Amino acid sequence: MVPTPPLTANALGWRGLLLAGLAYLALFGWYSWPLSREWSTAFVGEVHGDPSVFIWNVWNFRQQVAAGHNPLHTRALLYPEGTGLWLHTYTPVLGLLNVLVGQEFRALNLGLLLSFVGSGVGAARLAGRWVRQPLLCGLVGFVFAYSPYKLARWPAHDNLLLTATVPFYLMAYLDAFAFAPGRWWPRLRSRWAALGAFGLLVITLFSDYYVLAGLLYFSAGYAAWWALRLGAINWRGWWPWAGLAALLVVGHFLSRGLGLLGFDDNAGLYWGGDLAGYLVPPLGNRWLATPATNAFWHSPRLLNPGSVEHVLFVGYLLPLLALGLALTAGARRRAAPPSTPALAETRPFWALVGLFLALTMPELRWQGHDLLRLPTSLVHYIPFLNNIRCSTRHVLLLSLLLPLAVSLGLDGWLRRGLAARGWAVAAALLVGVFLEFQVLPYPLVRAADVPAAYRVAARAPGGVLFPIPFGVQDGYHQLGQMDAADMFYQTQHHKAQPGGYLARIPAATFAAFRREPVLRALLLAQQHPDSLARLPPLAPAQVRAFWARYRGAVFVVHPPYRGQPVHRLLRRLLPAGYHEQVVAGYVVLQPAE
Repeated sequence: MVPTPPLTANALGWRGLLLAGLAYLALFGWYSWPLSREWSTAFVGEVHGDPSVFIWNVWNFRQQVAAGHNPLHTRALLYPEGTGLWLHTYTPVLGLLNVLVGQEFRALNLGLLLSFVGSGVGAARLAGRWVRQPLLCGLVGFVFAYSPYKLARWPAHDNLLLTATVPFYLMAYLDAFAFAPGRWWPRLRSRWAALGAFGLLVITLFSDYYVLAGLLYFSAGYAAWWALRLGAINWRGWWPWAGLAALLVVGHFLSRGLGLLGFDDNAGLYWGGDLAGYLVPPLGNRWLATPATNAFWHSPRLLNPGSVEHVLFVGYLLPLLALGLALTAGARRRAAPPSTPALAETRPFWALVGLFLALTMPELRWQGHDLLRLPTSLVHYIPFLNNIRCSTRHVLLLSLLLPLAVSLGLDGWLRRGLAARGWAVAAALLVGVFLEFQVLPYPLVRAADVPAAYRVAARAPGGVLFPIPFGVQDGYHQLGQMDAADMFYQTQHHKAQPGGYLARIPAATFAAFRREPVLRALLLAQQHPDSLARLPPLAPAQVRAFWARYRGAVFVVHPPYRGQPVHRLLRRLLPAGYHEQVVAGYVVLQPAE
């Protein structure tokens, strides 16, 4: 069995954790500047990108709670029926925070700040369980909290930044269970730690399901390492290499066969990583990006040019150190003292680095060219599990395990020399990684960015607003055109909308949109006005039914659609009493007071 090291053995006491937390807090301000000057009126992101969805999430949760409604359902979108939000990327933990804070900008910014700082402090605390050099512990925390994976996704996917539970879960998991070689089921060592681990999984479930999947893969992979006795394999013989080759061959042909038989991989192979993503600095890197690297990210050789889902970069220093440690592993084992029980629980970490590396790349790919399907591709053919289809997001756990494993190896070497050398080497490494991870300033979405037309519409009578263009969109389908910015604007005008942009929308909702005669005509006028003549004329009863359903609706026509067929069709359909107002290029159609 592997006993747990006593907590008093941690390299970082409360003073060290406090200093680390202050450093990670300062880094949040550094990376997000000038957000701290606009804390209550802005957030990081692009107004037409997914961050507008996350500010809506935070706003809607509090709105529903304040009204005494189920916060996991809304009528603010897909009005009047509304929709459930269980399958939406809803981040309820941020919504709960907004119930306490009472202002969506502050709640979103505070939630992300707590997550970044908590991720760093937790990872540093986890490293201090085994690593004696404090700066190396701080390095692990910095890399996990501010990895290129997270920095690239900050202006795009706020849910993927909610990672503070990860290092604390790993600590609770290791405290809760004792593993023995050859046994799948561990011995329960601490009920309280097991309950803590379960609670952290629940919190993670209500933060992001990709992060949750990473924790479950870690748990299963850690247990499998002990059960399969992977640490006892002698890689100097030929048979382990032959077995590995056989596993790769069988995995490739089995995966290809399932694909040829028509099994659905839920686009998991399409969204798989590219080896170049580990080598090329991401867009926006301050010191390492060049015109050549930027051209690569927009190259048609990539399956999805310009997408942050390709970003797998972990810097150059850490992988080079990992390679150096691997090449000198034999000499280090001969020179190192026998492994202590505390260090024995870290033995699976290098194998887990390999596991998460393989998970990010179900199909080994180089610059868009498919080379080999890895056994991890089989996961994408398993129903339910294949909803984790953006496999590059598994690099999150790699960004914790890689610096942790490297720091463990470095720490053993540094402790055999002078203490001053250890501090100097750790400081130099920390500075080098810090420089690798610098990014250009992020764009901010501000409350002042809401077009004036929506502020005029907010004052109009009626509780429904149609932006033109409008539509329904989820991760699989799109009908019409639903801009994520419309969800941000809704947090300011507070009127329900008939459309929606959510992670998952029932197929019946799309079908209902297609069946409703007036909605169908408006959608067609938006996107294919030449096809309007093919529709049968709208019957008066159909128009009356539309206005009964969306009584007193306000319409905001965006400048590109002003005077276009959809605008002209709206004018013909409006009942008596509506008037039209042009506001900074937008057109507001609203009923009289």
